[in-house]
Amino acid sequence: MKYFFLFITTIFIACSDENTTSSGKDNYEEVENGLISQSLEHDGQTRRYFTYVPEGNSESNPFPVLFNFHGGSGNATGQIYTADFRPIADTAKFILVYPEGLYGDWNMSLPGDSDSKNSTDDYGFIEKMIVQLSNSYAVDEKRIYAVGFSNGGGMAHGLAVSQSSRFAAIVSMAGNLYKNVADNSSPSPTSILTIHGTLDGSRPYYDESLLAGYYYNIENMHSYWVDKNQCNETPTESTFFSSGSIIHQTFENCLDGHSIEHYKVMNGGHYWLSFFQNNIPTNQIIWNFLSRFDINGKIN
Repeated sequence: MKYFFLFITTIFIACSDENTTSSGKDNYEEVENGLISQSLEHDGQTRRYFTYVPEGNSESNPFPVLFNFHGGSGNATGQIYTADFRPIADTAKFILVYPEGLYGDWNMSLPGDSDSKNSTDDYGFIEKMIVQLSNSYAVDEKRIYAVGFSNGGGMAHGLAVSQSSRFAAIVSMAGNLYKNVADNSSPSPTSILTIHGTLDGSRPYYDESLLAGYYYNIENMHSYWVDKNQCNETPTESTFFSSGSIIHQTFENCLDGHSIEHYKVMNGGHYWLSFFQNNIPTNQIIWNFLSRFDINGKIN
C-alpha cells in the first residue's frame, strides 16, 4: 500500500495539571491514512507524536508498540518517510509511534549528568506516551519496542539501559551508546540489534575520540551489552552482499533467550541503511528481530 502524508498544524488545549495524563483521544487529530497527530503536556511543554494503529486492536487483541525515533535536528514527519513501518504494522499488527524531540533532539542523559547540557526529560515524556497510549488503545505492555536513527538510536539505547523494565528489545541505526547513562544504570537483559556503517562520519564506528569520548564505539558498545546479557563473547559471523558487503554478527547463548546482533555495513555512511538479506528488506529485518522477544526474553 502506498501512503500519503498530509501535514496539518493543530493547536491543542493544554491540560491544567501537567502531571496528569489524559486519554490520548482527547488530544488528537487524524491526519491521513490512519496517522494520528497527538499531544500531551510534560514539564510545561506541549509534546507531539504521531501514531498509527492498524485495524483489529481490542481488549481481546492487544497490540505491541514500536517507538520510532528520528535523528538529531530531525522531526517525526521526516522519520515517517525515512523509516516507514506502516505496511509492516498492517500485517504484523502493532501500534507504531513517531515521537518528536524537543527542538529536534533527544536527551538520553540522566538527571545530574554534568557532561550533558540538555535538561529535557525525554524519559518522562516517553513514559507519559506509554500511559496515554494504554489509556487509548489495547497495548501489550510486555512487548514495547524502540528503533531509532543516529541521536534517536542513542535514545533507543538509553531506554534499553535505564528503562529495561519497560522495553523488551531495541534497534539502533547509526547510533551509539552514551557512556554516562550506561555506566550509571543496571539494566536487566534486553535484546539489542545494531546497524552501522563503517564510514559513518557523524557516529564513528571505531574512534571514540571523535565524539569527545562521550559515546562507546561499536566494539565497546557490544561488549557492554554482551556483559549485561551474559552472551558468548565471540560472535558468529556471516557475510552477504547487498549493494556492498555486509557482515551479520550474532552473540549467542544470552540469558533468557535474548540476543545481541549487529549488521556491519562496509563503507556505509550516516543515513538509514537500506539493504536486503535473503530478499528481506531492512525494515522487515528490524521487525523480525524485535518481534522475537517480550519483556521476559525470547517468546516461545
